[in-house]
Amino acid sequence: MAQGRRKTRNEHSSGGAVIAMRGGVAHVALIATRGRTRWGLPKGAVSSGETSEAAALREVLEETGLTAKIVKPLDTIEYFFRAGDTLIQKRVDFYLMEYVEGELQPQLSEVDDVEWVELTASLRRASFDSERKLLEMALQEIAPPSSPQAASSRT
Repeated sequence: MAQGRRKTRNEHSSGGAVIAMRGGVAHVALIATRGRTRWGLPKGAVSSGETSEAAALREVLEETGLTAKIVKPLDTIEYFFRAGDTLIQKRVDFYLMEYVEGELQPQLSEVDDVEWVELTASLRRASFDSERKLLEMALQEIAPPSSPQAASSRT
C-alpha cells in the first residue's frame, strides 16, 4: 500500500518596520498578537497580482492605521511551519519604512494592540529572533554605530 504524500505549500508575505522620530528618538510601530503576549512587525500575505512593496504598505495600514513610505528593503526571512498535515514554507519580505501620517489603530480582527516603541527598546520587546535582527538592521540604518543612540542600544 502506497504511503500518502505530504502536502506542501509556499506562502509569501510582506511587512515593515515603520520608523517615526518622536522627540528626537526613533520609534517603531509594533503589533501584539496572542493576547498581547507576542510582539512583532506588521506583515501579511501578498495578494495575487500585488507587488511585495504594495502588500507591505497595505498590511502596515490595515494592521496599524499608519500610512508609510518605503525607504529600502531590510531583509527576507524564510521559515517552515505545519498547519495540520501541510508543511508550509513561508517567505516574508521586510522593508524599512518612514511614517507619513495616521494614528495608531489596531485591526482588532487580526491584532490585539499596536504601540510606538523606542527602536532600542523594541530589540527587547520583539518576540522572534528573526524580527530582532530586522530591528537591529533598522537601528543601524537610523543610528549608525558612532551615534549615541546606537551606542546606548548595545549597553
